[in-house]
Amino acid sequence: MNNVILSPIDKGQLINEIAEAIVNKLSKVSNPAIPEEEFIKIPEVMKLLGRSRTTINNWRKEGFLKEHMINSSVYFKKSEVLNAGRQRNPRKK
Repeated sequence: MNNVILSPIDKGQLINEIAEAIVNKLSKVSNPAIPEEEFIKIPEVMKLLGRSRTTINNWRKEGFLKEHMINSSVYFKKSEVLNAGRQRNPRKK
């Protein structure tokens, strides 16, 4: 034992503090922050997909666009809308 550290902390407390530091480090590595999903309303869906409200409503009824009810309002997950837009053929001009 060449290295001797003098500290006012007793052995048990030091062990607990080291254990807490390790747990905190590991929890950050094993559970990276998951970005929160962005919810958007129909007008934003219309802009993103370049489609009319009628088309959006038809896609809701068909189940192509999954709606989420929050406080009796209709919302869509932006990531799901973008995926749905990639699946449909673009509109001909």
